[in-house]
Amino acid sequence: MESLITDPTDEDKVPCWAEIWPAARGLAQWIWKNATFAGDRLLELGTGLGLPGIICGIKGAQVTFSDFNPSALELVRLNATRNGLLDFCTHLGDWRDFKLPGKFRWVMGSDIFYDPKLNVYLKELIPRVTADGGNVLIAHPGRPASFRFVEELMEVAGFDEQHQVVPVTIEDPYFPYYEIHIHHIKLNSQV
Repeated sequence: MESLITDPTDEDKVPCWAEIWPAARGLAQWIWKNATFAGDRLLELGTGLGLPGIICGIKGAQVTFSDFNPSALELVRLNATRNGLLDFCTHLGDWRDFKLPGKFRWVMGSDIFYDPKLNVYLKELIPRVTADGGNVLIAHPGRPASFRFVEELMEVAGFDEQHQVVPVTIEDPYFPYYEIHIHHIKLNSQV
């Protein structure tokens, strides 16, 4: 990942998309065990390499992978195709000015809700792109800003939240164990 950094002083140029983070692994596990899709439209925000979205596609969702980095979308197209997905598309979009028509039955993001400067945009964007009575999945490794974001989103749009913790182990000699928080939020139908 470090070899992809072109300007370490510009947060937008740090290639966070080039790694499968523990939260993506935890969300993928949760989806595999708990979610079903019968052709439902699903939007993955900040898709990176696309692991959770690919699992959703394997389970029958029509996935739109979204990221602001064209290289991430190039790799997610390759990953999705290699995993047999046929019904997917990609969207190049920045949350600060996100233009994607239509609404989705499911909207999700894994470990993207850590920056309060960007969460302001996500708090407006998620209710706008989620269908009435739709579902939002948020995964993170216990970040305080992510918990605050869930609380704020619930105040704006949510009516029901289920919270589970999924243990994840990765190959890392210093930080191999994670507890990934999965928030499944049903949005109000009047948003």
